[in-house]
Amino acid sequence: MRKVKVFAASVGQEFGKSAENYGDNLMADLLRELFSCEPVYVKESEAELLGIGSLLDIYYKQHHKDKLGFLHKRPWRTLHVWGAGFISSGTEALWPQRLIVDAVRGELTKARVAPEKPVALGDPALLLPLIWPKKVTPAAEVTIIPHFVTYQNFVSQYGASLPKHWKILNLLGDPKQITDQISSSDYIVSSSLHGLILADAYGIPSCWMEPHGELKGDGFKFIDYFSCRGAPIAGPIDFERFLSDFNRGVRSGTASVPSPERINALLKSFYFR
Repeated sequence: MRKVKVFAASVGQEFGKSAENYGDNLMADLLRELFSCEPVYVKESEAELLGIGSLLDIYYKQHHKDKLGFLHKRPWRTLHVWGAGFISSGTEALWPQRLIVDAVRGELTKARVAPEKPVALGDPALLLPLIWPKKVTPAAEVTIIPHFVTYQNFVSQYGASLPKHWKILNLLGDPKQITDQISSSDYIVSSSLHGLILADAYGIPSCWMEPHGELKGDGFKFIDYFSCRGAPIAGPIDFERFLSDFNRGVRSGTASVPSPERINALLKSFYFR
């Protein structure tokens, strides 16, 4: 199995030995199952692949005020971008390595890193149904997916008062189990971008929920993904309003399943095949 040096938001020898954010964990399963590649997690300057996540500006955010961070350029090393995006507007994709853009998350990221290049669009998490088919037996009428940093706040506020057959999903855990819970839902309401992406991947109606706490970035990643989603998305909506509307039979939001052409383009754009 070919080894590929991957950068994730959490890196180092301890990565994967404890519960990590759902999106950060997905690359390992996609690489193994779709491309027979084994990820080796490394620091930014040693990576050869950026995949799922708002990673394109992470090196810039950490080092742009430190001139030494960019004096040690490594143009002989290449860093392939496959489905990654920015977390903020107004940042830059500055890395020691030479970037090769194969695919990006959305049109807004493409305009910043490859405006003239024909690259594939979409988050690689859209490929998950190829390795983990949709669960056909519904596990919950509504699954609520708070961003992992606001999970406890949401549980404290609403955990004891939700309608029957509604479930709050914790994104810190085994990726396949989390994916199974999402794909077996009737409806998704999420302040996590990957909750919304997975809803689209599995054809589940969804609504974008306002976070119950402060998140990193300025919301760029959401607008970036929505730019190539294919249909508008409801929200961001206050959960109290969502709960009130749902109880009155008002269900905003539809699924926007990625086209076969988009899926094939993402698969073909992966360099380490």
